[in-house]
Amino acid sequence: MSTTALQKLMFTIGVNDMVSSPVASITRTVDNMKRHATGGFDAIRGGAIGMAGAGFAIKTFMEPVYDMQRSLGEVESLGVSQKELDTLTKKALAFSVQYGESASDFVKSSYDIQSAIGGLVNGELAEFTRASNVLAKATKADAATVTNYMGTMYGIFADDAEKMGKAEWVQQLTGQTALAVQMFKTTGGEMSRAFSTLGAEAQANGIAMSEQLAILGTLQATMSGSEAATKYRAFLTGAAKAQDKLGLSFTDSAGNMLPMIDILQKLKGRYGETISVAESYELQKAFGTTEAVALVKLLMQQTDGLNSSITKLARNTGMQNAADMAKQMVDPWEQFKAVTEGLRISFGT
Repeated sequence: MSTTALQKLMFTIGVNDMVSSPVASITRTVDNMKRHATGGFDAIRGGAIGMAGAGFAIKTFMEPVYDMQRSLGEVESLGVSQKELDTLTKKALAFSVQYGESASDFVKSSYDIQSAIGGLVNGELAEFTRASNVLAKATKADAATVTNYMGTMYGIFADDAEKMGKAEWVQQLTGQTALAVQMFKTTGGEMSRAFSTLGAEAQANGIAMSEQLAILGTLQATMSGSEAATKYRAFLTGAAKAQDKLGLSFTDSAGNMLPMIDILQKLKGRYGETISVAESYELQKAFGTTEAVALVKLLMQQTDGLNSSITKLARNTGMQNAADMAKQMVDPWEQFKAVTEGLRISFGT
């Protein structure tokens, strides 16, 4: 027998054992009670003991079902329709089996998403929840951190999400974030802290999400996500004043900020490849902060790499790479446990 065939056989046997053992125990107990129910006081006492055993077996078998129902009840309390709950349940079970995670925890994470993002319809809640949990798995972050990140990003890029379609937008966000984490050796938690600190400052200046991810990711090679965002925010805040003092234009005809690469090239044209102490002082007076100057000096040395990163992120419009990264994190034993719990939820329901 091939290794693959043997694995499939053992898997099937394991699942059957996990599911059939409690059921068989309950059946034996009930049969025993029926045989002895008319045998007098001792038989009645034995039946009571048997009933307690059956109750314990049922409770153990049904625990994942109870957890799932409680989680769904919490989400339903937010006004989510039964149709959306059914879609959420299917997505939860499919995610659980695929990635070895708890189906009820999946549903619980949807509560925060529904609370943070209004107007999710036609399966969008389930899709946001799936994307959040895949991203959490792929980037070694907990679901709470990533669902908070999703809410923050939606708040920043709501217009883009509406134009693109919320489901398509969240898939793009998931794929680009996972790719950024992979490219820049950071984490989902650090990227979440970066955007929480940055807020909508870059979006207000017309800067694409892919460029923001690339800049924050590049900076995180030498600093934390929140520190990277602080420097980027200082640069954005001081750019309008700096262009006047330096005699350079950092905005286009519509008033939106030019791509970072274009700004860096203009600064290189003025100062060359490196910036002296005197030139740093001039930049500090122009931008108003040392944080902005630190960003300029760091990124000026990495223009080629930054440009390549922005292009690569912009081309990523789906979440397949995030799904692939998440699959690499799957523990086979946890996956097996999730399969058995999924079966118990399906059977129990």
